[in-house]
Amino acid sequence: MQTFITESAEETRGFGKKLAAKLQEGTVIALTGQLGAGKTTLIQGIAQGLGIKDPVTSPTFILINEYPSNPPLIHLDLYRLDSETQIEDLGIEDYFEKPAIMVIEWAEKLGTLLPSNAIKIELEVLGDNKRRIAIC
Repeated sequence: MQTFITESAEETRGFGKKLAAKLQEGTVIALTGQLGAGKTTLIQGIAQGLGIKDPVTSPTFILINEYPSNPPLIHLDLYRLDSETQIEDLGIEDYFEKPAIMVIEWAEKLGTLLPSNAIKIELEVLGDNKRRIAIC
């Protein structure tokens, strides 16, 4: 496990931007952490690193946002879903097959649907703006 500490939202975005440079088509990133832990902020940095200029917000109500880049970014938020069945009904396995980078908020809800090769990242609030980012 690698652990990083960020002291601000901008540093968390910067971490995401650096991470984006290492990502390839087909990568799945599973994010976990309480509300306000910085999951969306990290994804904003990944999007910046991929050259995405559009504003990146959490798709809590629409569940999935796709952003054009090379490779494309798929942002999935499972906060409102309660079961693997609801997640399966999204056709999530089809998304895993797309030539894209997929980042999933509340990934713990995937259960057995989470691909075994997913990069797992846990975010934790340590203070007002301080976050611990652990890559498992």
